[in-house]
Amino acid sequence: MWWRSSRLDRIEANIERLAEISEATNRRIDRFVDATDQQIQALQARTDQQIQALQARTDQQIQALQARTDQLQQGMEQLQRAMEYLLSKDG
Repeated sequence: MWWRSSRLDRIEANIERLAEISEATNRRIDRFVDATDQQIQALQARTDQQIQALQARTDQQIQALQARTDQLQQGMEQLQRAMEYLLSKDG
């Protein structure tokens, strides 16, 4: 019977060792998840900043294009009035 108790002691020791390994593994997983979450948050913050900067540049470009379109429209209106004037003098 002594071999049974010796065998049970080894099994219990193995179970305890497996429990320790499991706990250590869970702690490592928790640290990895926390680190990954921090990286994701940092990337999200950086992405948000880049989106805001891009939106600001896009808004500026749209405003510049609208201003240029207005200038061209005014130029076209002036040209049209000049053409009408010249045509009325000929007629």
